[in-house]
Amino acid sequence: MLFTLLMFACGKDPADPAADDTDTTADETGADDTGDAVDLTEPRQCGATFRYEPTYAANGVYVAGDFNEWSDSETPMDEVEPGMFEIALELEPGIYTYKFVEKTGQEYWVCDPEAQYVQCDEYYDAGGWNDCEAGGNSCNSMIVVEDCAPPLLHLTGLDIDRSADTAILNLAFQPGADGAAMGSVSLTVNGVAQTLDWDPSEPTHEVTLTGLTDGRFSVRVDAADEAGNAAEQLYVPFWTDGRAWETGLLYYVFVDRFANGDGGLDGSEGTTHASTDYLGGDWQGVIDNLDYLEEMGVTALWLTAPQDNASGPWGWDCEANFSGYHGYWPSSAFEPEGHFGTLDKFRELVDAAHGRGMRVMVDWVANHVHTQHPYYTDHPDWFAESPAICDDYNNWNDIPETCWFDAFLPDIYYYNPEPLDQMVDDAITWVKDYDLDGYRVDAVKHMPRSVFYNLESRVASEIEHSAVGGDEDFYTVGETFDGDRGLLASYIGDEALDAQFDFPLYFTLRGTFLSSSATLVDAEDAYSDSQGAYNGALMSTFVGNHDVERSISVSAEGEQGMCDEYGELREPATSPDWEEPYLRLNLSWTWLLTHKGLPLIYYGDEIGLPGYADPDNRQFMKFDGLTSNEQAVLDHVKALGQARLAHPQLALGEATTWWEEEWVHARALTHEGQHALVIINLSWDERTLSNGLEFAGLPADGIWVDVLTGDTVAASGDAISVTVPAMRSVVLVPQ
Repeated sequence: MLFTLLMFACGKDPADPAADDTDTTADETGADDTGDAVDLTEPRQCGATFRYEPTYAANGVYVAGDFNEWSDSETPMDEVEPGMFEIALELEPGIYTYKFVEKTGQEYWVCDPEAQYVQCDEYYDAGGWNDCEAGGNSCNSMIVVEDCAPPLLHLTGLDIDRSADTAILNLAFQPGADGAAMGSVSLTVNGVAQTLDWDPSEPTHEVTLTGLTDGRFSVRVDAADEAGNAAEQLYVPFWTDGRAWETGLLYYVFVDRFANGDGGLDGSEGTTHASTDYLGGDWQGVIDNLDYLEEMGVTALWLTAPQDNASGPWGWDCEANFSGYHGYWPSSAFEPEGHFGTLDKFRELVDAAHGRGMRVMVDWVANHVHTQHPYYTDHPDWFAESPAICDDYNNWNDIPETCWFDAFLPDIYYYNPEPLDQMVDDAITWVKDYDLDGYRVDAVKHMPRSVFYNLESRVASEIEHSAVGGDEDFYTVGETFDGDRGLLASYIGDEALDAQFDFPLYFTLRGTFLSSSATLVDAEDAYSDSQGAYNGALMSTFVGNHDVERSISVSAEGEQGMCDEYGELREPATSPDWEEPYLRLNLSWTWLLTHKGLPLIYYGDEIGLPGYADPDNRQFMKFDGLTSNEQAVLDHVKALGQARLAHPQLALGEATTWWEEEWVHARALTHEGQHALVIINLSWDERTLSNGLEFAGLPADGIWVDVLTGDTVAASGDAISVTVPAMRSVVLVPQ
């Protein structure tokens, strides 16, 4: 094995790194990034090898799949060691589904517990989808047999030592089927080529990166054999800043409505109303306002889907038609949305956000495409037949995985393995090509659970490299617009999504802070219910998003629909000119940013941007000319965002109720010896609260400072007295 020392620091030129090469004995075996053992002395094997340890003392074990017309007896497996059965099949490159058949006097059809991918039949049992029981209402294991001619690059070990600013990568080269030796190999870090003295006669190599400053690093390794066959690029991303999603603040940049940075991209799709057309926001506009977001304490961006959307106006509602400005009508897998900019500009945006320590995730729109999409025109069998529109009857709930959102939005038929593999592969390609850090997964309940199983499997092996020591967390958060916590939880887990947006909690928070139909006690109860329902998942919490009416307008006017009383598109909402709605919005921000979860700011909610139902809840962002009320909300959010960064107890603290009334509530927070006291007064009376400290795990004496105002309060003799004005909050941390 050769040892190469690569000196690299973010922002510095690593073109001429110091190198210290030492010959050692090559390790000829290892585990690849799926955790499978790899014999690096052997060329790649064509076809597929199936290996299975039966549950019962079987008389025989068979593999059945679409490669043998699901025969339960045609393909017996050999018992290669006691209790372990195996068979190697010559299969052409492609996608295959299969099960194992155990014969013990009875037949048991079971899935491969080691399968990287699964596929479900239509009408599978969603409640027990991964049990893979026999019969038609089931799921199957799935394997993708690749072309064995090219060589393979393996990551067999990854050790990131942030305290020492180093990362060690163990690499391995496995020849293709013809056994051709390695001909060339190269490595880049953040796009900069590095010296890599890998002896072609050695199958393994160790790379050490040193001098790593805080930031994001993207290591890419390319290789080809002497015959010119290129291996698939090995991609290894990681962060060195030690920041966790749990302490973050997520901001949804609705690109078309955020900021116009390049007027040359502006253009209409000819819709009936300006509010349903493109308004000029673009990726340059986001770049221009990253400082604004950083000042707010934002640590993660959620961006509109970057893929090109359908041209022209579509649909008809409230006497209006619509364009694809929102990003949910994809007409291409990899072309960019022309109204937003070029792919180079998108990459520049991601890089610029990373330079500020911000994670970047985008919408993954995978439930459907637009009829203009080549997948629909070229592969009609990839889509559900004769559209049943989701809005008709109760199709949203009765047939959620096959109904079409609209007649021009064909629903992907994920029970077919080909589109299942293609769509997940497209998602992984975007991650690798543009260094994405997460996905907001649209329309979760409208896709089979196999989609998320396969996505997570590929993320773990190709992005996170968790089987060989990787510790990065690619965040997948789903959108399931439903108040059923059990339903949301069913899509979360180690073999599913990381989390979801907590709609059940949102419904209570909206009632508490925007309409007073629920109390602060109700909000805490709902939060407790959520904490118990999702098995520790990092749910994203919110009081507004692009699918619900704007918080400020709900608070000021109550809920309003898309259409007015004449059945026409409602006139745009205007900002309230009195203080109460803004005070309520501020209190909701205090609540969100001092509870566990990943709080979401929907663009504009940090100033109280108005809006009725979609599309009015997507008015263009306002940066200048803020009213005093709007500025007060922005200042409040900035103070909370920066405090959440500086005081992790606000995000991670274990809570003790310090004071409890329907409209006045306080929580003591403690995390690793750090403390906070958060008081919310949702009443119209100024309140002075006096109480002890030690019972809640807080220090008995000392000076406390309010992160919102800078005011101080002294505690003495295990007692503190705090005055909170009407409709205000106090967030105290020890000085």
